[in-house]
Amino acid sequence: MPVRVTDDEFGDLLRSFRRTAFYFEAQQTYALGYEASDFERFRAGSPTPPPEIGWWRPWLDQVATLTRQGKQVSRVRVISEPPTDYQQWGLWALSWHVRAGEQISYIARSTAILDRLPLDCDWWLLDDERVILLHYTEEGQMDAKELVITSGIVALHREWRDLAVRIATPAEEFAAA
Repeated sequence: MPVRVTDDEFGDLLRSFRRTAFYFEAQQTYALGYEASDFERFRAGSPTPPPEIGWWRPWLDQVATLTRQGKQVSRVRVISEPPTDYQQWGLWALSWHVRAGEQISYIARSTAILDRLPLDCDWWLLDDERVILLHYTEEGQMDAKELVITSGIVALHREWRDLAVRIATPAEEFAAA
């Protein structure tokens, strides 16, 4: 049974995994208030590098710390064809994430649909034992975070993770194409 997770609890979960944290990023756009001005600067053609952004830098630092500890942080991004403005922003920022130690790959939305990957919410799989479901409104605003430890649901997310990783294109290859 899912349990609602606060922002603080979510942050604690992302800092406390033991081995692996995998993020499946399926939304085409996000409308998170704290990102709005930085996203608009990107759209206007004068983006600020992620390490210089107060809300972004802590994530890059956290990933760098976790990977130095031998932990793995990875994500698969489902990308529209053509990419949305928000997804282009993520592509632009890719190199900073990779330098921090995050392993990122991409799947075309059409491929994800054909392979029946779930696109209704984003999710984190932590240590193959816990899933955090991230629900968004149609406008891309965060609606709810839920922690799931039910073995059948976790197993299903492990299968989806394995499929996504198998069919995804690593960031370096995707960016070069």
